[in-house]
Amino acid sequence: MAPSLAEQVINSIFEQGINKGTITVLNYVILALVLSIGLAIATGSGNIHVYILLALSIGLCLSVNYYVGLLRAHGAEKAASEGKTEAKTSVPKRKRSRSKKAD
Repeated sequence: MAPSLAEQVINSIFEQGINKGTITVLNYVILALVLSIGLAIATGSGNIHVYILLALSIGLCLSVNYYVGLLRAHGAEKAASEGKTEAKTSVPKRKRSRSKKAD
């Protein structure tokens, strides 16, 4: 049996990278945000700040999905070049530099 959306999100906490369930939940949350802002505009209580917030939330949704798409495409390319069958999307880890204390 396939895991539910909630199980995917909980399991993704312990995995490296981004899985499909996390992105789906994020898209639902941003959709709820856009709908609530749209409701505020429809009821007539929308001023310029609400319109700007609507544009920012739509931009957030588009940019996050674009970035995740790029990561998945890069992961698929990398897996194809290495001969792997399944690619995981992950952000490269940053190396920590140790700062030297001044005497």
